Amino acid sequence: MEFIQKILDFAPSSIPVGRIGIFIAGILISLMLRKIVSSALKRPRKKVENFFTLLLEGLAGSIAFLVVFAGFYFSLLVLNIHSTVNLIALNIIQVLLTFTVIRILFVIVDAVAIQMGTMADETESQLDDQLVPVLRKLVKFALAAIGIVFFMQLKNYPVSGIIAGLGIGGLAFAFAAQDSIAGIFASIALFLDRPFMVGDFVQVGGVSGTIEEVGLRSTRIRTIGKTLVTIPNKEIVDSTIDNLSKRPMRRCTITIGVTYDATAEKMDQLVSSLREMLVEDDMAEENGSNVHFTTFGDSSLNVELLFFIRTTDYSTFLQSRQDLNLKIMHVVEDLGLGFAFPSTTVYLEK
Repeated sequence: MEFIQKILDFAPSSIPVGRIGIFIAGILISLMLRKIVSSALKRPRKKVENFFTLLLEGLAGSIAFLVVFAGFYFSLLVLNIHSTVNLIALNIIQVLLTFTVIRILFVIVDAVAIQMGTMADETESQLDDQLVPVLRKLVKFALAAIGIVFFMQLKNYPVSGIIAGLGIGGLAFAFAAQDSIAGIFASIALFLDRPFMVGDFVQVGGVSGTIEEVGLRSTRIRTIGKTLVTIPNKEIVDSTIDNLSKRPMRRCTITIGVTYDATAEKMDQLVSSLREMLVEDDMAEENGSNVHFTTFGDSSLNVELLFFIRTTDYSTFLQSRQDLNLKIMHVVEDLGLGFAFPSTTVYLEK
């Protein structure tokens, strides 16, 4: 300690050579430690990759900069230059240190959220898939607020007075941010009611698609056309939500028209054969199916089939409907009937 004190007091011609030397040495040592810390934290991932190594790699940059800021901070304390310049430099370093610490906490939150998301994917419930990103944002917001308040207290700012002032202006802020506040309460309502989950195919208003993310303010829906639609949660709460993923099967409607040369007996046989076809089909639901000769069209006798296909998958539904269409064609051909098409008959009199 006496040796260090002699170095600090070494100041020929009133020039603090000793302090300047220790200041430069402190900066160089902090830069060297930065490289050592960064490489040490990234090295474990080369051997094995898991949650711990990924977390260390994410923290490597922030912790390395934290080492540099700490080195600059203590070096400035040793340098002890002009009080005003020293105060400004120390304030800048303290601000950088505060944001670096917040950044480190954010990296930890992200790593934990990724781990929780992986665990949520393994569960059957999709509620946790929605809660993880929301909790991730809430924790980050809370950490940022705590970090800022801590820094203000460290600098002896009147935190209580500022909070009281915010309370006075809280009413004006509430009016200005009423849409955001309404969105947050709407998000809470969505989490409590659970009208849909991430991955469900829904129809909200005029938008149909798959739920990709439910946030604090809005919900993102990936449409069939692969576009991403963002809808405010307050509009979703006030809208009619049709969760198509919750249906046990898909409804199908097929209308066929045969030519007017078909007799009444043939039409009765056609309806009976189509009903029997639906009963024998493995994918068609017998309960609730209807087959009827419905209308006399302009150029056809129309038969309508209303039934359900036992699947919720759209590709499987299309394949089953195609198979049924082919079976309908065979039924019509076996009865000696023909499909009608728009036509006009003209009668000429002599």
